[in-house]
Amino acid sequence: MDSEYAVQELNSTISGFRSSIDTQMNQIDATTNRIQETTNEIYQSVSDFKKNMIKSEEVQLAHENLIRLDQVLKEQYGDYERIRKTVIGVVRDFDINLVRDKTIQELSEELWLTSSRYWLSYALIAVTAWVNDYPEVAANAVAEGTRRDRIKATLFFTLLNLRFGRNETARRWFTEYLKTLDPKCMQNEAAVMLQAYLSGVFGTDKALQAKVNATIEKWIGIINEDAEICRELVGDYAKYIANMQAPAQFDFVSIRQFCKNAQQIEGVYRDVSKFATLQAIVDSLDVPEIEQRPDNYKARVDAVLTDLISNYDQEEDEVRTQQQYFNLVIKNNGVVEDAQKQYDEMLRLKGEGFNVGRQLIGWVVYDDQQNTDVHVRKFALSQTKSWLIDAMNAYSDNIKQRTPTGYQLAIDGWEGVSNGNDQTAMEKSLKEYFDTHKLTMVYLTIPNVVAAVLAVLCAGLAFVSLYFLIGLGLGLIFLGVSIWRNLTAFPARVKAALQNLANTMQEIGAFQHSCAEGHSICAATIEKLNFNF
Repeated sequence: MDSEYAVQELNSTISGFRSSIDTQMNQIDATTNRIQETTNEIYQSVSDFKKNMIKSEEVQLAHENLIRLDQVLKEQYGDYERIRKTVIGVVRDFDINLVRDKTIQELSEELWLTSSRYWLSYALIAVTAWVNDYPEVAANAVAEGTRRDRIKATLFFTLLNLRFGRNETARRWFTEYLKTLDPKCMQNEAAVMLQAYLSGVFGTDKALQAKVNATIEKWIGIINEDAEICRELVGDYAKYIANMQAPAQFDFVSIRQFCKNAQQIEGVYRDVSKFATLQAIVDSLDVPEIEQRPDNYKARVDAVLTDLISNYDQEEDEVRTQQQYFNLVIKNNGVVEDAQKQYDEMLRLKGEGFNVGRQLIGWVVYDDQQNTDVHVRKFALSQTKSWLIDAMNAYSDNIKQRTPTGYQLAIDGWEGVSNGNDQTAMEKSLKEYFDTHKLTMVYLTIPNVVAAVLAVLCAGLAFVSLYFLIGLGLGLIFLGVSIWRNLTAFPARVKAALQNLANTMQEIGAFQHSCAEGHSICAATIEKLNFNF
């Protein structure tokens, strides 16, 4: 019987010891989690600082490169800009005759000598020869100008003849211009033709107007009749949205610290904020139609001519294309990866497989008022809005699928899954956790267990030496002080955990509100596209 009793006591002691060890291991896990949370927070702060520093450096470098490329343009193509201004000045002078024909002729010859490779210098020679009644010189200059850039030259002389009421000649030039175009490989000068069309420039000649209408309808028909092309163009808009820089910064500190699925939440938050950028693009293109009156006809033609001759030649355009990359770096706040994706997509739209559909999309999302007339961009959006709407709906559906329905919370060893609207239930669960684990948090902490074990050992060896008796006393004192401190700090610990929970739930609410607002902006933008374009 004595042996059985001894075995039972031993088993009881072992079970108690195992229970104590399990409790301590759980406490170790909780402590490890708190250490990991703190480490992650410090790492995130350092990582954010490093990223912001790198982005600032990239923005500064982009500004420096823009200045460098501006200098290259001035040195290599400065005379081109002089010719552009001179051509418009000469054309307008024909209305008021303030400058003598001889002066204009001398100026055009001087500019031609410095820029004999430029098609517009030959156009200027042709115009001045025509005014001075030198038909042979004018014909030679026209021939050379069209040889150097047939697309721009034929459209230039179409518009110029329209400006001065030479409609029959303008029709012939427009026929030559159409021969240069391929809807499956459009040139950017097509934007100028559309600008002229939207400005009513062709309206003074009904036959020419009908021809332009037929041309534009043919362009749009080519893309609308091919379902495969339409799917590809929806994809082009989708790629633009995917590569777009998210305007919102994820500043929810508590979500990052206390939500296990914080990365998922951040991705959704950034993506849904892009709808505000899309709304801004659509709003910027919702402009009134161009006012068309007989007394402002020449001014409308001059505006189109200005845009035509401001379209840069290939060599000059290559430099300005490089500038677009650095502008994208600045626009994306130094995030080079996003800028590179947008730049590559822009080049793709301008490169292989280039057609009128991609040209229209390029005008909408990659050009601005400086590059393409806003009314042309509005027309492009009106023709491609169904593709943009499809892309926006697909993007919105994808965001909704990725939006978490449960927020995985982890605070001071406690874990719970919230739906974002159950703060009371989460607080109750957190309090119950602290009530249940108060024994281990206050009494059975690792230092206390170690101190207790040492005290027991010292008590068992107290008869051997006075030092063990002193060790027993110190162990008991440490144990008492530690328990008192834990008891005193426990209410504050519970309060801090509840405060962290409240902060996290507040940020989850703000996140949910941002998502709802983003989807609302998406719906409002789609509605505007349907009714205003």
